[in-house]
Amino acid sequence: MEAGDPVDAAAGRKPIGWKLLRNLRRALRRPIPGHPVVQAALRDQSGLEIGGPTKLFRRDLPIYRAVRALDAVNFSHTTVWEGRLTEGRTFRWGRRGLGHQYICDATDLGRIADARYDFVLSSNNLEHIANPLKAMAEWVRVLRPGGHLLLVLPRKESNFDRRRPITPFRHLLEDQEQGTTEHDLTHLEEIVALHDYRMTPDTADAEALRARGLENFENRCLHHHVYDPALIEQVLRHAGLEPVWAASTATDHLALGRKPAARAR
Repeated sequence: MEAGDPVDAAAGRKPIGWKLLRNLRRALRRPIPGHPVVQAALRDQSGLEIGGPTKLFRRDLPIYRAVRALDAVNFSHTTVWEGRLTEGRTFRWGRRGLGHQYICDATDLGRIADARYDFVLSSNNLEHIANPLKAMAEWVRVLRPGGHLLLVLPRKESNFDRRRPITPFRHLLEDQEQGTTEHDLTHLEEIVALHDYRMTPDTADAEALRARGLENFENRCLHHHVYDPALIEQVLRHAGLEPVWAASTATDHLALGRKPAARAR
């Protein structure tokens, strides 16, 4: 659900016609200010998307029309967001794009060579990862020197996390140092206690959310951590990336980082 989607707070349901209203808003929206900076950084290059395909990259941040090639990683053959997936040259992006679909965890891209890609994209994905700094290290590993990594993370004020605090960076460091795995449920009770149930009719009460959360390794629906622009910048810098562009919309925080170029010998 997007920020601004109408919700019947009493019944926990969206009113009749909400999809039409949402689609009209999408049609009238302009691209995110500053988007040419991102397009220029990725133009005619080959990249990897974590998750995807992503509607944001078609209109609001029109990346797909600019890049040359794009592969993708998804954690399972079946996901809540993409449905059924098949490994191989099956990843459809943009209007005509077709790339390789990997089925593997975003924290372990061992099947992909170092410096394989010119850029990496991740939209509304890192918050679902229990050990985000481990994931970032993998994403940067497969990124060539001088390449770019784009992060898009949800703005908590626009979604069901709005009552939760921003995660301290030291907590992300502890997850990395302790080798936290994707089986981790450290934040489940916090999520259940502070979740805005009016915004999620499919998990309308604590019992339903806890039940789904206990199966998070299979469905990856939990938002382990909550981000703001300052935390995102810390994550980029910790991964060895230079922040080069950032923006925020009503629903998301976006940041582009650049991997340092290889030093001349």
